[in-house]
Amino acid sequence: MSDAADELYGLPLEEFVPARDALVRELRAAGRRDEGKAVAALRKPSVAAWAANQAVRSQPKAARELWAAGDGLLAAHQDVIARRAGGDALRAATARHRAALRELLAAASGLLDGRGRGLSATTLERVEATLYAVSLDAESREAAEEGRLEREERRVGAF
Repeated sequence: MSDAADELYGLPLEEFVPARDALVRELRAAGRRDEGKAVAALRKPSVAAWAANQAVRSQPKAARELWAAGDGLLAAHQDVIARRAGGDALRAATARHRAALRELLAAASGLLDGRGRGLSATTLERVEATLYAVSLDAESREAAEEGRLEREERRVGAF
C-alpha cells in the first residue's frame, strides 16, 4: 500500500481520483479487498496540499533544510524561554526558517508554473501556511516528508 500511496500522491492532481479508483478495482478483482479498502480511503489532496507534496518530492534537500530550520526555531524558542539564549539566537533561527520556507515555496510555485497550472495568490498563501505548519509540527511533518499530505495545515502557536 505504501508504494501505491506514493505513486498516487505523486501524480498530477487531476489524475489522482481516476488512478485511485482503477487501482481499487484491480485490487478487488485480485481478491485483495482489504488493500482495496485501504487505497479507497486515500483522499485526494487539496490543491495547496498537492503543491506542497510536489515541492517536497521534487526538492528533498530544500525540504530537509526546512525541517531542520523548523527544529532549530523550536529549539531557539525554548532556549529563550529557559533563558539559555537571547533574542539574537531566536532572530537567527527565524531568519533561517524564513529562508528555507521561501526556497521551498519558490519550488512549489515553479513546479506549478512549469506544468501549466497557475496558482492564485491565495493558494500560494495556503501552500506557505501548510509548509510553515508542518515544519513546526512533528505529527503533520511525517505525512509531508512522505509527500502525502491530504489537506492543508494551519499555523498554530506563537510563531
